[in-house]
Amino acid sequence: MPRPPRPLDARRTALLREAAAESFASQGLNGASLNEILTRAQMGKSSFYHYFADKAALHDWVAETLSAELVSAIRPPELSELTAVTFRPELSALLDRMEAVAAARPELMELGRMFHNSTDVAPERAIARTRARMIDWLTEALLTGRQLGIIRADLPAELLTAWTIASLTTIDQWVLTSKHNVDATRDTATTAIGALWQLLRES
Repeated sequence: MPRPPRPLDARRTALLREAAAESFASQGLNGASLNEILTRAQMGKSSFYHYFADKAALHDWVAETLSAELVSAIRPPELSELTAVTFRPELSALLDRMEAVAAARPELMELGRMFHNSTDVAPERAIARTRARMIDWLTEALLTGRQLGIIRADLPAELLTAWTIASLTTIDQWVLTSKHNVDATRDTATTAIGALWQLLRES
């Protein structure tokens, strides 16, 4: 029985993840070229297939590692511990942490681009599972806010969630593709988030 391959060393892991994340983020799973990724990562095909079954498995690995590191960096609040006083400040602080991570660790933001370029992947793929977890958390956050009297209760929960996701997706896509300078982009995104809060709040 052949011995399992040794774990990738830190340098090769970083090169492979960077090359793969950028390619998947710009071209999606189907459009990305494995040959181009491996060339950029300075990795041969024989070595690659010691660690990954195929390009889809690489996509899963990138999505899982980026997601785990992003969650660790932004530290989402425990929703069950929020109160009417802390709800908005805690969620606003979460958005602030996301902004700080985007500036300090832009490689983690490739996950957002992967979301936008992977809408047609199978539900068992890691990016689809990650998206589902994000939607579940956001749905729970909105329901928590509604129970606390912070989020409006005059719309069905499914509509409120879909509306919020569509708004945040539009803002995120605009930020990721903005041609404006960093300060102008940040100010506009902050204004857009503020407008969303106004739409969501209980009157």
